[in-house]
Amino acid sequence: MNWLSRLLPGSSPALSPEQHAALDAITALPVPDLGRSHYETRYVVINTETGAMDGGGQRLLAVGAVAINQGLLHPADAYHAQLGSAPADALIGLIRFVARSPVVVFNAPFNQGVLERALEQNLGSLPEFDWLDLMVLMPSLYPERIAGQARMDAWLGAFGIDRLDHRDALLEALCVAQLLQVALARANAQGLTSPRELLDTQNSRKWLRGT
Repeated sequence: MNWLSRLLPGSSPALSPEQHAALDAITALPVPDLGRSHYETRYVVINTETGAMDGGGQRLLAVGAVAINQGLLHPADAYHAQLGSAPADALIGLIRFVARSPVVVFNAPFNQGVLERALEQNLGSLPEFDWLDLMVLMPSLYPERIAGQARMDAWLGAFGIDRLDHRDALLEALCVAQLLQVALARANAQGLTSPRELLDTQNSRKWLRGT
């Protein structure tokens, strides 16, 4: 299957030739080696900013993303965009920034869900990202800190990470990126040395929980 999965004909919005070309260029990127060590990998942390829709539910207002490259956080290696009047361009910019990196979020059911709905509506396609959810992984890496799943505030507080502004997608992504660095250090110490092993651990934990 193409990495950028197209939806059914007739459901896709009209994109310009330039937008199609940008998506095709991203699709042509080489498949990443998920067996490489964390410190040879570029992870991208994503957070979303949303607003309530009439009739219930949440719509995507902005996206923030920051890279952890070879274990290091460089705040300048980041992406932030309001969807505004050009949501397709904002989302293409995000996909271009992510490229083929593993994607890290906190609370995938919310962040992944709202982002994928926006991608469907505005691009008519879904990138097949490798999603890692710190809300699932942190309890298995640090069971002595917090037993079971907890809110992001609890995990940030457990490691002395200041929450900057929960209303700003990029600042939230920076907080989650710091939490990812903590997670990678413990994962490496436990012998979980690659993105593939973290994905396997996450899937096993979800299976045990029946989700």
